Amino acid sequence: MTHPAPLPTTTYRLAPALGVRLVGRSLVTLAVLVVLATLLGVLVGAGWVPAGVVTAVGLVLVAGWAWYLLRRAWAVRLSDQGYAVRLLGGVGATSAAWTLVDEVVAASPGGTPCLVLGLRDGRATRLPMAALATDADAFVHDVRRRVRDAHTPGGATGSSAPDS
Repeated sequence: MTHPAPLPTTTYRLAPALGVRLVGRSLVTLAVLVVLATLLGVLVGAGWVPAGVVTAVGLVLVAGWAWYLLRRAWAVRLSDQGYAVRLLGGVGATSAAWTLVDEVVAASPGGTPCLVLGLRDGRATRLPMAALATDADAFVHDVRRRVRDAHTPGGATGSSAPDS
């Protein structure tokens, strides 16, 4: 019996809207720092120099952050061994092996469509579909195929492993 070739590692990026929102938060933080630097400059007699330095350095950092978030960063990585989640808060368990996943179900907590990965130890990972820059159906299919393969002896396809 031949075994199927392992699936390649797949990464899913942040949805652009979420990336822009994170950059916006960074700009608000930079604005607060510029105000504090301005006040400090006035108090110590350094004038506008501290505010100028904070602004210049901050804009370079925010631009780099924006480039990273919108062009390079991944939110979910699926490998043959398991999954990892980053840059998404409140998802629950941020990584696990596929063999620990007991169920894969669609849910809408608070009206937000999510894919919920239930783990054997009672923990769960809630992946909000709107946070990913991908087709939701393709993502769900990829996850379910990996769970099925992990629960199939020898990794063969076409089993009756969890595919809820």
